[in-house]
Amino acid sequence: MRKIATVVGSSGIGKSKLAVELCKALSGQVINADALQVYKGLDIITNKMPLNEREGIPHHLMDFLETEEEYQVTSFLKDASQKIESISEQKQLPVVVGGTNYYIQSLLWNNTTIGSHGQPPAEDNIDMNFPELDELDTSELYLRLSKVDPVMANKWHPSDRRKILRSLRVFYQTGKAQSEIIKTQLDQFETHGLIPRYKALVFWIYSDPHQLNPRLDARVDQMIQTGLFDEIKDLRNQVVQGHVKLPKGGIELEKYQRGLWQAIGYKEFDPYFVALESNSLDHHQLEKIKLECTERMKAATRRYAKSQIKWIKNKLVPTSLNAKNHDVIVYCLDAGDLESWDTNVREKAIEIAKLFLTDLPLPEPRSLSDTASHMLTQLSPVLDTQTKILTWNKHTCETCKTDKGEPLVLNGDQEWEQHKKGRHHRKFLKHLRVEEKRKAYFESKRIKEQQ
Repeated sequence: MRKIATVVGSSGIGKSKLAVELCKALSGQVINADALQVYKGLDIITNKMPLNEREGIPHHLMDFLETEEEYQVTSFLKDASQKIESISEQKQLPVVVGGTNYYIQSLLWNNTTIGSHGQPPAEDNIDMNFPELDELDTSELYLRLSKVDPVMANKWHPSDRRKILRSLRVFYQTGKAQSEIIKTQLDQFETHGLIPRYKALVFWIYSDPHQLNPRLDARVDQMIQTGLFDEIKDLRNQVVQGHVKLPKGGIELEKYQRGLWQAIGYKEFDPYFVALESNSLDHHQLEKIKLECTERMKAATRRYAKSQIKWIKNKLVPTSLNAKNHDVIVYCLDAGDLESWDTNVREKAIEIAKLFLTDLPLPEPRSLSDTASHMLTQLSPVLDTQTKILTWNKHTCETCKTDKGEPLVLNGDQEWEQHKKGRHHRKFLKHLRVEEKRKAYFESKRIKEQQ
């Protein structure tokens, strides 16, 4: 089984920096696992590591895709696997680095993408097949999904157009309901366990959000100072001139959920560029809109970083702990104090990687630091994605109503529990109890008067 190193963590944490440091110390090459850094150019909005900071280390699967193209996880899996084989044949260490979690997941373990283990193959462009679906209303798409795959329809929110479309396209492409494919994968997992593709050493670089968020805000400011607006303006001009086409979608927001257009910054600054291009506002008004858009981009960046950390803690760590033969080992490196990067991150990672490559005993992951002990402790069992989908429940609150006067439907146990604890629900229940007591009082009074 081939050996690889993987560097994960939130945006702006220093993943690319550590990857280069590992490659320099251990004779390695970088394989990009970021879904946006595969695109040519646009180095600022996709946060590519500057060439001078790569220090001559080869970086693969980066800067090769045209703007209009989409790069699916199945393509990444195929290309990354070939690069790992090629680099390993050169007696060098493949170092996979990136923040696209489903890329990392598909590479580390078998049977985590549709099309593996004998399932009908999902084509690389599955999200682009059956374009006629893009013209349908979301409600019609949801109705179709309810007929062909009620389990997945029950899983998705009726307004979650992107996920509904994905499940429909899987059905039309493979001829099988996505829920059936997932159940087969779950049965495979329960019978044989989750099987790693490689012996993998995973370095999770972590910083407490209170320390990380100011860095993320500063990073956005730096992106603006170094040419973010020029990249966005150039991209918008290419769209206007017809050189680049936005993805088609039944609703406006869907174009920002595909390919390059997902990059944080393009959507957030759209109001500013629309105002700028209109030539109808003065400098003060434009500056106000720009500041608002900047705050939107910072907020979106912080939310994305939070979601990345959540995936690592709730998905990657538990999965690695339950993997066969402990072939995937996760180490958490504390990057809270950047002044101590060399001691807490670089030196520890290199030392552990050297032991890993020479098959010497490795330190217990939780022993590295208090942060590692805390972040790598699994407090409660975490349901895998397949089980979550197959056991997903919708709940109907007969007490609370929608704007149309219909009972409120909550999607999933978590949303239901949050609703029950919500101020509106509790206040309305209190109102109903008071109303019942009031009615009981007057009914009792009426009966006494009749006696």
